[in-house]
Amino acid sequence: MFWHAFYYYLKSILRQKETLCWTLLFPIALGTLFFAAFSGLSEDESLNTIPVAAVLEEEDIALKSLLEALGEPGEEQFLEVTYVTEEEALALLEQKKIIGILHGGKPATLSVSAQMDNMQMEQSILSAIVDQYNTIYDGIENVAMTNPEKVEAVIRKLSEGTNYNEEITYTDGTMDEMVSYFFNLIAMTCLYSSMTGLQIAIRNQANLSSLGARRSLSPTHKLISIFGEITASCLFQSVLVWISLFYLNFVLKVNFGSQFGYMMLASLVGCIFGISFGFFVGCIGKMEEAIKLGILMVITMFNCFLSGLMVQNMRIQVERVCPWYNKINPAALISDSFYALSVFQSHDRYFKNLATLFVMAVCLCVAGFFIVRREKYAAL
Repeated sequence: MFWHAFYYYLKSILRQKETLCWTLLFPIALGTLFFAAFSGLSEDESLNTIPVAAVLEEEDIALKSLLEALGEPGEEQFLEVTYVTEEEALALLEQKKIIGILHGGKPATLSVSAQMDNMQMEQSILSAIVDQYNTIYDGIENVAMTNPEKVEAVIRKLSEGTNYNEEITYTDGTMDEMVSYFFNLIAMTCLYSSMTGLQIAIRNQANLSSLGARRSLSPTHKLISIFGEITASCLFQSVLVWISLFYLNFVLKVNFGSQFGYMMLASLVGCIFGISFGFFVGCIGKMEEAIKLGILMVITMFNCFLSGLMVQNMRIQVERVCPWYNKINPAALISDSFYALSVFQSHDRYFKNLATLFVMAVCLCVAGFFIVRREKYAAL
């Protein structure tokens, strides 16, 4: 009888246009809008060239060569250098057309304006350039005075540069903050499967549907019938979510990383929770289906809001004010599972989230079954 319930409920759910709309077409449409709205916002932007004035003498050949190299036009141009006199440089600085003034000599110096507080990063960069130039110049000068034959080797070594940092990538995911909206979109889609869980509960209660009345007279055990329908619903809803994932990852090219199989598993567990949650709500009380559906949607959207679907850093705010709620919020657990796959090499956080979701799903499903099982009817 399990396969009988599984097969016929699967056929029944395939004809439900509302389910196809909310768990397939709506996420795809909303994901496309997200992609159109966020496309290009998080692309890395190159640092703008820093406008400076240089006041040099004829003997400042080394500093001029450095400034010409840093100011060479192209994609890697770092400085925009204007060679002027001292008076002209001060006038440009007062008009805020330049960030600072580079003075030649031994040592080279930098002059900046205290009124340009919003340019502290650029001023720090210019200061670092001047300090490094003075250090290298003094070093070469000392070598020239003590060991002239080694000057050429020192200059060659300094020009090669030394890299003390090595970039190591532990994951091919992304740190793009905009991807969190897509994580929460998938989480919302998983929780929308609660609508089918609600229908399963309604179909098995004699006081809420005519089909439930007929089933109450059937010799088939309710547990077998309900379990078959829940299994069919989990399979169907998971496939719909996987289609949305495939569309976002391979059609829109949203960077979810390479662990697509783990994302499918997280979606499956999310759908299991959503169906169990809907089934539990459907088993409580004698309210009409529309009222219970409204309760489901309010709770679902509230959890998605706290997870960051509407406001990006909302989950962080919840973590500061009420951290325990993030540990039981199903939308936050699902989206955080995707985040853990994208950022962390270890799967500990990922499996912890899924285990929490699965345990809550089992508890809700068992509680709902016991509520339905204990129902007694004086007449049908």
